[in-house]
Amino acid sequence: MRTIAKKKWDRGLDFKETLNRILSYKKWLRAAPKVTGLKRVALRNTNILLLALLNGLRISEAIECYYKWLEDPTVKEVTVKVAKSKKDKFRVCVVEGLDNVDYKFTRQLEKPKPNTLQSWTIQKFGFNTHSLRYAFINHMLKQGYDPATVSKIIAHSKLETLLSYIQEKRAREALLEEARRALKGLSVEPQA
Repeated sequence: MRTIAKKKWDRGLDFKETLNRILSYKKWLRAAPKVTGLKRVALRNTNILLLALLNGLRISEAIECYYKWLEDPTVKEVTVKVAKSKKDKFRVCVVEGLDNVDYKFTRQLEKPKPNTLQSWTIQKFGFNTHSLRYAFINHMLKQGYDPATVSKIIAHSKLETLLSYIQEKRAREALLEEARRALKGLSVEPQA
């Protein structure tokens, strides 16, 4: 069982596993014979989570990205303001994976508030929305991208913030791996 300290954003989500969960849920929603109001909301929310995961976005940025895409569903990328930036800083978001069905069923829905989407995500999937950002970061690092590039992609204002997180996570993983390696094949028998 995984132990997670409270107030930590990184819930150790695996990028590909989380992507499959989100896409499976989206497929299930779209397969329904009739897409009701609640399913439309769920489809919109799922699409926003998909954008957050695929782009390493904060949830408010993902909401903005989705609603900019709804303005012109023919585009493949949109530009949104970086949420935590004091300056007018912008970043590009790729909107691949969204299509006419998503547009048709969700275009008239109001923008969700980030806290509302956070609560829905915890209830539906069991993780917080910011964990998607960390899943993206970890995925990019495992793919071999250097921390400076990843930091630019996710629009971190300071590379040190990302490096601190990476070092802490890698240190925990190294400790766990070495402990498992040391104990592998050993069995501790009670002495008689």
